[in-house]
Amino acid sequence: MTTTRLISMYLNEEKSIADCLADSTDYAINPNKTNDSEYINSYECDPKTVQGEFLLSKRIYSDITGREQA
Repeated sequence: MTTTRLISMYLNEEKSIADCLADSTDYAINPNKTNDSEYINSYECDPKTVQGEFLLSKRIYSDITGREQA
């Protein structure tokens, strides 16, 4: 799954990055859209923990580069 609007959602709706990420992943794994999760697949992450893994990746990137979203 690719999230392409995470930054603009965060800035426009004044939500936290975690909230925007949760909204995006919850929409993508909606059982009504995925035939009760039949169409959900992942690579190198667990769909049940994807939100935490994405946030951890953002934290690691921030620690390495010193760059954070304002």
